[in-house]
Amino acid sequence: MTAHARLEGKRTMEIGDWKSVAGMAETYRKARALGLEANIAEIEAFGFTIIPPEKNGAPKDFAARMFEKILDIAKNEDELAVELNKHTDAEKPAYGRQIFHLLERDPIFIDAMMNPVVQTMAQYLTGQSCRLFSMAAFYKDGPARSTPMHCDCVGVPSPLPVYSTMCNVSWILTPYREETGTLGMVPGSHRLCRHPTQFEQPKFMGGQMDDDLVAPIRAEPGSLAVFMGNTWHCTYPKTTEGVRSHIVTAFGRNFVAAAEDFSDMPDSVLAHGGPELARLLGRRNWQGYGRAGPKLEDIGLVRAAYQTQYG
Repeated sequence: MTAHARLEGKRTMEIGDWKSVAGMAETYRKARALGLEANIAEIEAFGFTIIPPEKNGAPKDFAARMFEKILDIAKNEDELAVELNKHTDAEKPAYGRQIFHLLERDPIFIDAMMNPVVQTMAQYLTGQSCRLFSMAAFYKDGPARSTPMHCDCVGVPSPLPVYSTMCNVSWILTPYREETGTLGMVPGSHRLCRHPTQFEQPKFMGGQMDDDLVAPIRAEPGSLAVFMGNTWHCTYPKTTEGVRSHIVTAFGRNFVAAAEDFSDMPDSVLAHGGPELARLLGRRNWQGYGRAGPKLEDIGLVRAAYQTQYG
């Protein structure tokens, strides 16, 4: 099929099932239907985008209900039950409190991860065979220091692939501003295809990078902050009282080992999310086989990724 323009109130290109971009046609059609084309363009140009609450595809009170769940967990969970919280903020990779293994805590977190906008952005960036890497809440109550500049390609040596091996789709739960300790992005850094060096920290946290190279994210609760694994980012120092929180849903390509072990997820979680959730949690991984070897049908799930980066 050849590409041609058609008139539907505005001129758009008809997307064919082109073999050279196998997997992308279906994903892009989903993105178009969800009104995400501008967000995709922003990711390509700058390495990140902000999807506002009115485009997140969730009920209006969804983010508020998630935030209430996080507050409840933070109140009732022993903070020291999380290994990282036994260390000082100076020792941890990210400052503040982190809450892990969310999927089994409440169905709302399953719905957040399986949200069509979240899934479409994840598949666009890491292919249709992507898997969930981790899901965690970042929680800061009161003033807090910055998290240093980094990118999310954990364990991948430079130079990084030009395509994204990882992506971050974060649910913003509280107003994000510079003074509330928002995320800071370096626009265009995804094209450098490397990790920032120890000297490439902004001046506001004692480094040599000009502060105006960092773009502070401004986002309302219910927004989705989406960025490539290659994109350099940090957080601003939080100078306000009260809680600042977002939930990271991180996805990796099918060959990336997940950070989170989902093997203990109860059947109720899988029943709520269905077969696609089971696949995202690694239940259909062909890797990790024993004496019987891998299942042919599970190898088949990633076969499209052999042909293009979109499969």
